Amino acid sequence: MKRINPVILLLAIIGLAGGFLLLQEDQPQASDSDPRTTPKDTSGTASVAQAESTNPEMQEITFTVMGLTAKTSSVCVAVFESEAGFPKSELSSKTTVVSATEDQVRFSLELPRNQPVAIAVFQDIDGNGTLSKNQIGIPTEPYGFSNNARGLLGPPSFSQAVFTINGDHDPAEPIEINVR
Repeated sequence: MKRINPVILLLAIIGLAGGFLLLQEDQPQASDSDPRTTPKDTSGTASVAQAESTNPEMQEITFTVMGLTAKTSSVCVAVFESEAGFPKSELSSKTTVVSATEDQVRFSLELPRNQPVAIAVFQDIDGNGTLSKNQIGIPTEPYGFSNNARGLLGPPSFSQAVFTINGDHDPAEPIEINVR
């Protein structure tokens, strides 16, 4: 039996991975197209508002994004209420931008109760409003998803990142998202 040269095998795998990543669209972009997306910014370790939403179909949920690398930057957030379009920010139901001044940022969003949602975030270090990538399509800025979901050769699926908020969720307990 003939052995395959490991260098050629590695190059083939990298080529396939790069091609797959190039097919993927950019992650969440910075925009404020929906007034429901304006978060209550509680940057750093400030206390979190524990107020309940006035809309009975919505609940205020606090998130903590951890692992930020730049002390001064923005964190772009996209909320998806269905699998359609995930994780393309232009197809998300909500997008927003939060200022970060530490290695973590805390903010709140109103999300629908008893409805599946997924969150995609990235740290916009260069300030261009998009997830920057290298020449083969691998992100060069920290990014993450709800449930700390990770895909094998690209973004995770909606089913990996999805969660549902029910009335029992304690709004004082933040949902953590780690970026890498």
